[in-house]
Amino acid sequence: MGKVTIADVAARTGFSKTTISRFLNGKYEFMSEETRKRISEVIKDIEYKPNRMACSLRLQQSHMIGVIVSDISNPFSAILYTGISEYCEQHGFTVLLADAGDDPDKEKRYIQSMIAQGVDGLVINATGANVLYLNEVNRTMVPIVLADRPVEGCECDIVSVDTKQVTKDSLDLLLSKGYERILFATRQIGTNGIRRERFDEFSTQYEALTNRQAMTLEYTKADKESLKTAILSALAAARDAGEKLALFAGNGVVLSDMAYLLRRNKLRSPDDVGLFSYDNWPWMDSIGPGISVIELPSHQIGSECARLLLLRVSASLKASEDLVTSEASGSTSMAKQHIILSGKIVERDSL
Repeated sequence: MGKVTIADVAARTGFSKTTISRFLNGKYEFMSEETRKRISEVIKDIEYKPNRMACSLRLQQSHMIGVIVSDISNPFSAILYTGISEYCEQHGFTVLLADAGDDPDKEKRYIQSMIAQGVDGLVINATGANVLYLNEVNRTMVPIVLADRPVEGCECDIVSVDTKQVTKDSLDLLLSKGYERILFATRQIGTNGIRRERFDEFSTQYEALTNRQAMTLEYTKADKESLKTAILSALAAARDAGEKLALFAGNGVVLSDMAYLLRRNKLRSPDDVGLFSYDNWPWMDSIGPGISVIELPSHQIGSECARLLLLRVSASLKASEDLVTSEASGSTSMAKQHIILSGKIVERDSL
C-alpha cells in the first residue's frame, strides 16, 4: 500500500474526511461511541498516522520523545523533566518539551504538534480532561506514559507515588505530635487527578482514625482570601477547644500560600500552628524552622516514565517488524503498567 491518507481512512470507514479530521483532533462531542470505535479500528488496521509519514518510513524511529508538563513554573515539572531527559540521553533519545499550563486544549494541540514532528512516544503530566483522546492516541498513534497524575478511565501506562501510604505516614506523625485538628488545603481540583487523590485519601483516613469530620479546603489561585479565612477560623476554633491545629498543604504551591499568610498575620510555626506539606523543594528547609514534608521521588518518576516509554517504543517497533515479515504469532502488547513509587517523610521543626 502506498502513502496512507485521511481519504483512505474515510473510504474504509464510510465516513467523511471531515468526520475523520474531527476524530483525529479529539473533537468527540457529537460523535457516537460506535463511530469512534470504527474509526479507531480502521486507523490501526491500515497503520495511518496523522503526521502523514509514508508507510515506507514506518519502521524507522525518530529517537525523539515528547514531554508535556502541566506547569513549567512548578519545581516538580523541572525535576521530572530532568529525570526524563537524563535517561533518554543515556539511551540515544532527544526530548521535546512543552508546557500545557493546565489547559486541556493546549495539551491536545501539543500532542498533535509533537506527533506531527515524528516523536516515538509521549510522557504527559496530564490535565485529566482529555481521557478519550489520550486513549485513542495511545492505541492508534504513539505510546503514552502518564507522569504522577492519574486520569480516570485512561488506558495509558502511569508512574505515580503511593498516596495511600504517605497519607497514613503523615497522619501517624501529625496525630502523634498531638495535632487533633488538621486543615488540608489544595488548589482547585477540577480534573487534576493527583489533587483529587490526595484530597480524598486525607479525608477518608483522617475520619477513620479520629471519628471526626475532615477539615478541607479547595481554593483558586485568585482567591487566597478563602485560605486566609479558613486558617484563621480553624485556629480560633482550635484555641477555644484547647487543641492544636496543623495545616497540611496539598503541594508546594499551597504551602507557599500558607507561609505567606502566616507571616502576614504574625503567626509562627510551630508555636501557633503546625505546618506540613507535600513536596520537598529547597526553600522548605530554610524557611522559618524548616518545614516537615513528604518528599516525593520526582526525579525517579521522570526516569521511570522514560524507561517505560522506551520499552513501549521498542515493543511497538518489534510488532511492526513482525507484521511486515509476517512473523507475528499473536498480540505483542503489554498489559497496562502502573509503577508505584514510595515517598518519605522528612521531619523538621514546623511541627
